[in-house]
Amino acid sequence: MAHIHDLAPQINQYYLGGRKQDNQLKFPDTDVFKGFNAPSRIEGEIINLEVDGTIPADIDGTFYRIQPDHRYPPMFEDDIQFNGDGAVTAIRIQKGHADFKQRFVKTDRYEAETAERRALFGRYRNLYTDDELVKGVIRTASNTNVVFWRGMLLAMKEDGPPFAMDPVTLETIGRYDFEGQVQSPTFTAHPKIDPVTGEMVCFGYEAGENGNDASNDIVVYTINADGVKTDECWYKSPFCGMIHDCGISANYLVMPLTPLKCSLDRLKKGGNHWAWDPNEDQWYGVVPRRGGRPNDIKWFRSANAFHGHTAGCYETEDGRIIYDLTVADGNVFFFFPPDDMPPGSVLKRNKLKSETCRWILDPKAPSGTYVTPAQSWNTSGEFSRIDDRLVTKRYDHFWQCKIDPTREYDFASCGPPAGGLFNCLGHYTWSGQTEDLIALVNQLDVLRNDIMIFDALHLSAGPVATIRLPFKLKLGLHGNFVDHADIAEWEALRRRAGGIGPVKPAERPLPWQLAMNGTASNGQSGRNCVNGLSH
Repeated sequence: MAHIHDLAPQINQYYLGGRKQDNQLKFPDTDVFKGFNAPSRIEGEIINLEVDGTIPADIDGTFYRIQPDHRYPPMFEDDIQFNGDGAVTAIRIQKGHADFKQRFVKTDRYEAETAERRALFGRYRNLYTDDELVKGVIRTASNTNVVFWRGMLLAMKEDGPPFAMDPVTLETIGRYDFEGQVQSPTFTAHPKIDPVTGEMVCFGYEAGENGNDASNDIVVYTINADGVKTDECWYKSPFCGMIHDCGISANYLVMPLTPLKCSLDRLKKGGNHWAWDPNEDQWYGVVPRRGGRPNDIKWFRSANAFHGHTAGCYETEDGRIIYDLTVADGNVFFFFPPDDMPPGSVLKRNKLKSETCRWILDPKAPSGTYVTPAQSWNTSGEFSRIDDRLVTKRYDHFWQCKIDPTREYDFASCGPPAGGLFNCLGHYTWSGQTEDLIALVNQLDVLRNDIMIFDALHLSAGPVATIRLPFKLKLGLHGNFVDHADIAEWEALRRRAGGIGPVKPAERPLPWQLAMNGTASNGQSGRNCVNGLSH
């Protein structure tokens, strides 16, 4: 699980009392903004990157990754990495060659700050700390995940709507509302696409009002393969907490609710969006994928813990749900401590145990049922991936980034680990509880990145090819590979005369923006379910 060393601010002349005092482009002298963590602020292209080894000839596609990358010094000196602007990297691989391209996501936030040449948005997910100039501006940085959907890239962060980008040029098309069908203020960074039906199952949490009001509203959508919304239902969570990832089986959606809690009072006082609650359980919300009603949600609970990312999710023959994800035994986001604990004093930093846990959830059980993992495997890793063709299905193989604390780390040369020292890549199988590891060489000391290609079933044999970048990028959060055949097919469909046409950005402000101007009501109050309709 990702851990960053103490990020306590160090006072300098550009910040007074922790707040930016001038418009000079000088970043804080904190670990979040120096060394390997220093902003890259790169847009550009490189044709024909240097390669060690041989790129397999049958690879023809693009590896997309996204990273938070501050373009301007933050308003607050103790800002965190997750508050940076979204920048998408594309590594186009074809005929044994690799090209590089990178562009920022041109969000409303990006455009507003570019116009003023300075940061205008304050603390992470706290609109009460923003400059008055951006009141009513959608504040998402779209910096967490990038997914290919119906011929476009969707750049996403769970605090706001997605933004569409061209998968070839990386130019931003605009805010995407699924052609007017999705109007919630928030949208997950981890939608799931069913490989059997082609449906996208997605959700937003803290989805009431403007998405920054500590509400316990959850909205769940299903968008079919033709881009049509077929299901929308609104639910309530036990508290306003983080639901970062999810899992889908053939008939259910599972949403892990982590005990990071939001408080409207704390937001209005200029504090953090989240505070860890060490006395609160972890929760799992289960809802039907089709035809759900507000009372259909079932909540399962277990001992206090911090959720990582989903590996797989499927149903057994008797209708129970198998849900696998990493779970840490304490607060991974130490920069969001409990309300009664100041930043930098969280216990057990860098000593958390991160296990891959298998949960068995019975959708027929009463809500509130207490559960424990059916299996706990101390893989000491995170960011699990499976073959995407096995989403909703029984699977055996999964891959993870792993932290091996026994391996030497040169702190003097490399500085604080950038976001956590994931120093191994692991291939695991549930059937034999096997682990195949390869140790990774970091380039923290020379400030440079590589892209490695492995035989997925033989990691310990080492990379078959290493693509070398001549510079460093910011620490990425998520990435996905897209076959070029899929990109080309959708490009042809959208260009075809009489076809579906180009991607359409949102044409109207969101309901909460209209409400600010007194021209429309928010529409959330009393909203129930919509199945194939909107109102």
